[in-house]
Amino acid sequence: MIPMNDQAKLETNRRRFLQVLGLGASVPLLGGVAACSPGGGGALGGGAGAGGKVTELIMPTAKTPWLDAYRKMAAKYQEQSGIKITLREFPYDGLFTQQTNAVQGNSFPFDIFQIDEFGVGQFYSNGWAQPFDAIDPGFKIDSEVLTYANLPYWDAAKKSSADSGKVMGYPINGNMDLFVYRKDLYDELGLSVPKTWADAIENGRKAVDAGKIRYGYVPRAQAAQSGLSVTYEFMPVFYSHGASWFKEEGKDWTPTINSEAGIAAATAYRELAKIGPDQPQTVGQAEVISLMQGGQALQTHVVAAAASQFLNKDKSQIADVVGFAEVPAGPGGMPAPTSGTWSLAIPKGLPTERAKAALDFIKWVLTDEAQTVFMNAGGIPTRRSALASGAESGAGAAYLKPLQESVQHIKPSIRQPFGPAMAAQTEKFLTQIASGQVSPAKGMDALQAAVTKVVKDAGYLK
Repeated sequence: MIPMNDQAKLETNRRRFLQVLGLGASVPLLGGVAACSPGGGGALGGGAGAGGKVTELIMPTAKTPWLDAYRKMAAKYQEQSGIKITLREFPYDGLFTQQTNAVQGNSFPFDIFQIDEFGVGQFYSNGWAQPFDAIDPGFKIDSEVLTYANLPYWDAAKKSSADSGKVMGYPINGNMDLFVYRKDLYDELGLSVPKTWADAIENGRKAVDAGKIRYGYVPRAQAAQSGLSVTYEFMPVFYSHGASWFKEEGKDWTPTINSEAGIAAATAYRELAKIGPDQPQTVGQAEVISLMQGGQALQTHVVAAAASQFLNKDKSQIADVVGFAEVPAGPGGMPAPTSGTWSLAIPKGLPTERAKAALDFIKWVLTDEAQTVFMNAGGIPTRRSALASGAESGAGAAYLKPLQESVQHIKPSIRQPFGPAMAAQTEKFLTQIASGQVSPAKGMDALQAAVTKVVKDAGYLK
């Protein structure tokens, strides 16, 4: 419990914070449940009943393709535990800002952070989240939890996610890109599922030239104001060409973005964009999904969490003819699906009882029961046994099977402490490359210079 005078100060901070920043959309999860408790709930103690028992957890979330699955899973926990779960929904671009402002304003409006992968390095290195064993000294990571290239861990000495570090968060949605294509048109044109990006480009050109489809490929090329948009979809192409962001992450942070392999990857991405919409820089994730659902495009690669939308017969014209596969490989023959996984973490400084309640929820999220609810609602499970079960049978098997195969090849997203600053530059220059505003070589040279400055400003290079 926190002293009454401190609690009053925290409550004042919370109300002021929410007045300045906006609440987001507070969503009740069960009928008759209020969106927000009268006394202000959440981390400031208003959600605690007699004897300090936690009665409400307030969590921010983004408007993502898997949001409905998260709502259903959270509702199940509310039903079982009796603890009210309030999800405050923000646009994707706004969620990171809301959470960083909460930290920097010394305010606690949230009991749990939901951190996109590009932000974990900043949150963990700055001590904005606390290790799970600081809350539960006996905590051990569940061996069934998929770790997505060590995402749950943070090694402060190495300044990177390494399994030598502390467990700081658990994965909430195991997003990786899948290759999505029209099986009917592939069969009609005698095309084979592409093994490489070059194959995908050639297939797209053939379909357009044959007059069978409007767009041969529809890549996400729009820049995000905060977070990863075009950068995320570019990384499977980038890594599969043998490119890397840095010379030796954790030891030598010299950027290697404009290497021969990096420029080749950028060239391939531009070629994908050429057989898509005329203004690639206007195509975000929602547009990619919509164009595929509407039967306007032959193929794309997009987060696995969008797969259920393609299979929804009420909304998708391709529900009966859509196919899924692991993303294509680069010239070396190895695919490089990239993790785009969100993490649930606990704010440092959260009152003890609330931190324990938050950790209980997070651990429950990774149980077989919770993961089954999440998966059946279209979410991507982050527990090995649940993913294996879903890949074997059920409504999601068509996309969970290739996703399961992708796990062995997974690459990390941008997740360095300077990740948000780096992402601002990758988004800026990659959308220019994809849309043809600059050549791949010039664009990657400019990105190399911009990221070098970011790394130097962060103190990682002299």
